[in-house]
Amino acid sequence: MKKILFVLAAVFISQTLAGAWPWDDYASLNLREAKESQKYGTTNRYFAATNQSTVSTVKVKDPNLIPFGNYKKIDDATFKAKISKDDVQYNKIKDNLRKNKVDDYNTQAYPKDFYKVYRIAERIIRANNLDYINWRIAIRKTTDGEFNAGSSNMNYIVIYTGLYDTLSDNEDAMALVIGHEMAHQLLGHGQRTAKILRNLNRQYDFATDTYANFDTAMRNAIANTKLQKMEYSADIEGAILAARAGYNLDSAKETLSFINTLPYVGTVTLSHPNPEKRLRNFEENRQYFVEEQWKLEGKYNIYNSDVLQCNKSSDRTSIIISRGSAKNQDSYYRPETVDEMLLRYAYKSYKNGDFEDAEKYFNKLLKKDGKNPILYLYLSYTYEYLYKQTGENKYLEEARAAARKGLLFAPDNKYLKEQSAVL
Repeated sequence: MKKILFVLAAVFISQTLAGAWPWDDYASLNLREAKESQKYGTTNRYFAATNQSTVSTVKVKDPNLIPFGNYKKIDDATFKAKISKDDVQYNKIKDNLRKNKVDDYNTQAYPKDFYKVYRIAERIIRANNLDYINWRIAIRKTTDGEFNAGSSNMNYIVIYTGLYDTLSDNEDAMALVIGHEMAHQLLGHGQRTAKILRNLNRQYDFATDTYANFDTAMRNAIANTKLQKMEYSADIEGAILAARAGYNLDSAKETLSFINTLPYVGTVTLSHPNPEKRLRNFEENRQYFVEEQWKLEGKYNIYNSDVLQCNKSSDRTSIIISRGSAKNQDSYYRPETVDEMLLRYAYKSYKNGDFEDAEKYFNKLLKKDGKNPILYLYLSYTYEYLYKQTGENKYLEEARAAARKGLLFAPDNKYLKEQSAVL
């Protein structure tokens, strides 16, 4: 009996693995496969990811008293004149890259490819005041056409040819890639990762466990937690860098959309999050972006900077984008502080009509800065809209209290006066 069951089981398994269960009903097999292809088909996954957008804004009171970025508006005609002058320099750089003889196209990129990468990176650097150091960018050939990029040593970015060839016609997407790799360096991820590894090495006893066990422990402790969080953070910081340079984030999202169509194998890509989660991270955080203000700030920074020179590096496989002219250190780029990020979350939650979140974030800020009249003004607005939504009198009282508190610190503020009168 056991033999018969074993044979039947073997037949069942072999036929199932062959994809023919029921054995003769291939039409049913394809119907079932069609269901799977709706979930995993690359075009469906690509376009679903590309088309989704959660950025929204509702009409609320906003006297524009919360600034994002340090800039003055540059009118289009003035900016266009500046860009025309810059184009003269860009053409000289393009010609210079062409003049440099390429010895081996198997290892070196074409001048036109170097130039394209240079223009995208240079725009990001100038728009974000990142020209305090030389940036180095390589286009590296891989035999398997790997879709990837990387960064190291604070200022060195590598773009693999598989990624470059896929995205080279979409400068917005390329900007997101370059911004992501710059973000890793700006956020100190390389140094942080090295510290984590050093600490693990000190704590681990090689004498009692095998290297394989250590490798597993390292993956679980680092790649599955801290490294993945760093990737989420670099995606958002990179998007901010690209947005400030004026790149279109709807188009830039092609990078993450394409990654979402690639095979995700946890044991191979453990240091990076699931692509679908990266897309959700991008969309959720984008609700709190102030893209128009960032774009104006980047425009101002580009206007007030000169074209950065570009040359082949000594390794002949990368380019060097030279640092800018000397300027005050205070003007160089720094990532947002926690308080600056909280303010952005509070303001955008309010603008998007997410008043419960706005209340939460404004109150967190007021715990740190309880004498800020502008925060009380926007908190009062927030409570007013919560009252209109729910009809609960407690929100009306909170709105009045916030306005009164704000007037204690700014008795002449006309917006606080108006708000108190309305309430």
